[in-house]
Amino acid sequence: MRFIKTAFIFITIAFFIIACGKTEPANTNVASNEIVVTNNNTQPNAVPDEITAARKIYSEHCVRCHKESGEGGRVEIEGKRLNVEDLRTDKMKKMADSKYVKYIENGVLEEGMPAFKDTLSDEQIKSLVKFIRTEIQKN
Repeated sequence: MRFIKTAFIFITIAFFIIACGKTEPANTNVASNEIVVTNNNTQPNAVPDEITAARKIYSEHCVRCHKESGEGGRVEIEGKRLNVEDLRTDKMKKMADSKYVKYIENGVLEEGMPAFKDTLSDEQIKSLVKFIRTEIQKN
């Protein structure tokens, strides 16, 4: 009987070690919507649904001037000729997110960019900045 108890304890410990020693596949912290784990490296990133929603906002409000690729350039909007910033340049990649938020909220009237603070929520604007960083600038 003593042998069976000892064997049972060793088997239980072995299962515990095996179960605890397994590594789980990369996973997303869906509850916080902040971290996406890829190849066992954590990267701050937007969740796919957030990117999809931001892509729609970009298509509705930004593509007309900045184009699908973010390249901007010369465009004519409502009879005004604009030279729109290329969102892919080093200058734009180095710009702080807070500055993007400010520009999107308040616009850049002298350059022809309208304000979106009355059109988009704070969360939509933040998602739009994440979209520009991850999809347009590939950061």
